[in-house]
Amino acid sequence: MLLRFSVAIALFFPRFLTAAIPLPAPVDGAYPNCVQTDAAGNIYLAGSLNGDVFVAKISPDGSKIFYRTVFGGSKTDFANAIAVGSDGSVYLTGLTTSPDFPVTAGAMQTTPGYPQQAFATKLDATGKIQYATYIGGSTLSSGYGIAVDSSGNAYVSGSISGDSSGFPVTPGSIRGLASDSTLAHEFTGFLVKLDPQGTSALLSIVGFGGRLVALDRDGNIYLAGALSLDAPTTAGAFQPSVSNANCGTSGIIGPIPCAHQHVAKIDPTGTRLIFATYLSGNTGAAPAGLAIDADGNLVLAGITQSPDYPVTPGAYQPQYLFDPDYSFAPTANQIGPAPAGFVTKLNPNGTALVWSTFFSGSGRQASFNTWQDGDTINGMALDAAGNVVIYGTAKSADLPGLWRTPVAQRPTVIDQQASAGFVTRLTSNGVKLSTTELIPYAPSPAANALAVRGDGTAIVAPALSIVTLADPPRVASIADTDNTRLVRVAPGQLLTLWGTRLSPVNDAQPAGPFPSTFNGITVTFNGIAAPILFASGDQVNLQVPFEIAGQSEVTMQVSGQLGDPPFSEPFILGVVPRLPSVLISGTNFRGPLFGIAGCTAGVRCIQPLAYNADGSLNGPDHPAPAGSVVTLYVNGMGVTMPSQSTGAVAMSAELSPGLSLACCGAVESVLATETIPQSSTTLAQIRVRVGPVGPVAHIPLIIQDSAQNSAPSILRGTYALIWIQPASN
Repeated sequence: MLLRFSVAIALFFPRFLTAAIPLPAPVDGAYPNCVQTDAAGNIYLAGSLNGDVFVAKISPDGSKIFYRTVFGGSKTDFANAIAVGSDGSVYLTGLTTSPDFPVTAGAMQTTPGYPQQAFATKLDATGKIQYATYIGGSTLSSGYGIAVDSSGNAYVSGSISGDSSGFPVTPGSIRGLASDSTLAHEFTGFLVKLDPQGTSALLSIVGFGGRLVALDRDGNIYLAGALSLDAPTTAGAFQPSVSNANCGTSGIIGPIPCAHQHVAKIDPTGTRLIFATYLSGNTGAAPAGLAIDADGNLVLAGITQSPDYPVTPGAYQPQYLFDPDYSFAPTANQIGPAPAGFVTKLNPNGTALVWSTFFSGSGRQASFNTWQDGDTINGMALDAAGNVVIYGTAKSADLPGLWRTPVAQRPTVIDQQASAGFVTRLTSNGVKLSTTELIPYAPSPAANALAVRGDGTAIVAPALSIVTLADPPRVASIADTDNTRLVRVAPGQLLTLWGTRLSPVNDAQPAGPFPSTFNGITVTFNGIAAPILFASGDQVNLQVPFEIAGQSEVTMQVSGQLGDPPFSEPFILGVVPRLPSVLISGTNFRGPLFGIAGCTAGVRCIQPLAYNADGSLNGPDHPAPAGSVVTLYVNGMGVTMPSQSTGAVAMSAELSPGLSLACCGAVESVLATETIPQSSTTLAQIRVRVGPVGPVAHIPLIIQDSAQNSAPSILRGTYALIWIQPASN
């Protein structure tokens, strides 16, 4: 296919009063895979068009196409990543299967050494090709990431499948673990630094990266990828090793090991490894975005199927959210649970997390060893203030931040496909979230699918959208008793609102029956006043009125007459019959609980607020004697019998038909599910008798309606730790 070039064509650009504005298609039939912007806000798109590579430059408002260039060989070629130089030049990488890809005279590699290879191309400010080269030597290679320095040197990162011995490396450069020619499913990463003319490799490294590349102001090189090999790590690394779990099988090659996210920082000469560490859970993780913030921290975002992916307790979403109708316990014969997004900030030395969070709804698992539906992050970029903007695909109606989206318009699963894309923004400390904006769904985006301009607007390549994100609302999150952020509620549920200067600091608490206004805070659900249990500073505790039962959605209106300044904000929330969660102890806020005694690989545990029969808090220092009674506390049961009253103080009553605790052998029996005397009617206590299993049991907490025999609802957080003194002791 011949090289083609065309000049600017102005297209009609519609305007809508929405957060997302569509861009014109740069070429009919083109699929834009990646995007970048320049200092003036111009938009650069690249991807594939009928088996060729295309790149286009579009004006900031999308009204004009300055140029579009299409090039390729006789087979399939497409771009995966784009970078823009300070002079307006454009750098591309991707993969080609064309033996006649239009390389330029004098390029670093002018003939393909394998039927599929990476390529690199530079275009000038008018869209004319300056150089094009194959990359890969005699290996099967693909280009996925590209960056450019102030001198015009291009840094290309990608992957090598199978034998990597044929990839040329520069003498004296560091070397990671090479892939094995006998293991076709294994792959490793590469980095090539091309000179400004594309004629030679100033640096070539194998064994690191594979997906993304970034540079800091000192010229250090950062590489991220998902490797199925035992990659090198450095002394003091945050995560020096990972498990060798399998994430699939093949009838030809047998078990397929999980691919684990690996990041490395390399000095500008490529001769010194500054640090290297894994960032993964038991069933793997893969990066979709990499950036370096003003303090030198690494910010990564991507996809994981690991409930034990490393997160920090104070981040926006420290829990992996499971499908409420599905209990997952990893075994050698099961695939992982539904995928989820993650955002992680790693310190400049690679030794500790600054913060780390999941970002997903509860997803859906069809059955063991089949398909899963979850929410994924497919692109990430930092704005000028260091906030983290993420783009992805959504399949969960409880995706965080959907406070302005009616329930009927929220994501669903359609034939195993997502029904929407999304864009949202986390604050630079990983604590607050802007309203999540839904955009058209676009399948199979590259990891370079998002860019952020100086004005804070986000450009999404696959969906051809300009998205404007609002600042986080004063009420920055709506949380359950286990600290899960919510966009759905149950009748009678206890909620905590976290925000900024919601009310004056006041240590006093209202006495029951609880008032509908306290310390200037009033909250209503479709006009029904909610009882306020606590309101001071940045926190409000309230009870959702039981009267919303049977509705599909409600508008929660939060007003702070004494806030600084006063405010009033609406939030659209879905309504579900019950949304159970266990009350958790302070242990959960001091560090992650996975990997400790009682939590097997791949399992994330929580420490519930559980009391032994003698009144002591259950824990490793105070285990429950075998055969004794342990009491746990549950929120979000919904409507029960006898029915409870909104805002009242509970009297002693067994809830029948109530909610039972379905569990494993560590719990011999459930004695009772009861209200808690002198407490809000929103909470219940479950008393269980523990068995002789010890010294610690991780218990899958599942709440189910025993009378109606309905589908179980798993308590978020996966597994609760109950410490038990073995009978023999």
